[in-house]
Amino acid sequence: MRYLGIDYGDKRIGTAISDEEGKFAFPKLVISRPRRALPLAGGTLSVVIEKLNTLIQENKIKTIVVGLPQNFKGEDTQQTKKVRVFAEKLTKELGVEIVFENEILTSKQVDKNGGATKEMQDAAAAALILQGYLDRKNKDFCVTM
Repeated sequence: MRYLGIDYGDKRIGTAISDEEGKFAFPKLVISRPRRALPLAGGTLSVVIEKLNTLIQENKIKTIVVGLPQNFKGEDTQQTKKVRVFAEKLTKELGVEIVFENEILTSKQVDKNGGATKEMQDAAAAALILQGYLDRKNKDFCVTM
């Protein structure tokens, strides 16, 4: 079974996909969020959901792992609320299981490697988020939220 990892941002959404065994995560693509609603597409979020749905169908994804931004105390932030709303919409629109993975410091880890465009950094962050989940899942102590 393959998994889809998501690094949600206000401007871009990074994605990553696991191998078929669900052991390794690979950066996939970055979806830019249009600033204005497209009249025929029903708004910016529907464009994103449509692209994610294509990824899900093409790769037979059953579970989406969404990075959850929290502060160092494990408390929700304003961005956390946006991510939770986004995840609820994904569940409603796509009907797939959503799990959250703490994404603290993933962007910093990606920044240290340097050389990548911001777009590729978002996909790399999604891969780190997904890999963290897969590592825990394969050790049989994953927590689903």
